[in-house]
Amino acid sequence: MKIIVILVVLLALVGGGVYGVSMFAPGLLPPQVLSLLGQEVPPEDENKVEERPAVTQLIDLEPLSIPIFRDGQVERFLVLHIFIEVEPGPDFELVNREKVRIIDAYLAYVHALSSLDIKPGINDRAFLKQRLMAKTEEIVGKGVVVDLLFQNVFERPLQG
Repeated sequence: MKIIVILVVLLALVGGGVYGVSMFAPGLLPPQVLSLLGQEVPPEDENKVEERPAVTQLIDLEPLSIPIFRDGQVERFLVLHIFIEVEPGPDFELVNREKVRIIDAYLAYVHALSSLDIKPGINDRAFLKQRLMAKTEEIVGKGVVVDLLFQNVFERPLQG
């Protein structure tokens, strides 16, 4: 009798767990289980991982030395050496034509971050990369740039 009670409790726990996952994290369950539970199965292309192009080219932005201000005075310099990775052909030509506007957007954005007391720099490269990629896409369009690659990111103190 104890075994039957234990099996019923385990079955109820497993069923409740599967139902909870289907409600709050349906991407974790296989499509067959979702359809058995009456949940909407996401289309196949949503789960597809974007493939990187086989051939890309790098556009060198030359090191950017960006002054970071504190109380109206230059506190330090943020030095960024970034490469923009694009596919050869029209994307490469477009990014090369817009290179000056991209650099301008990077400088303005890093200054805006520092004025909001957000410390752009070496401590959170992923955030900085994500935001600079968004700025790049505002200028050249979405899907043109494959990736931004940091060659160097460091802070240089003001030499007094």
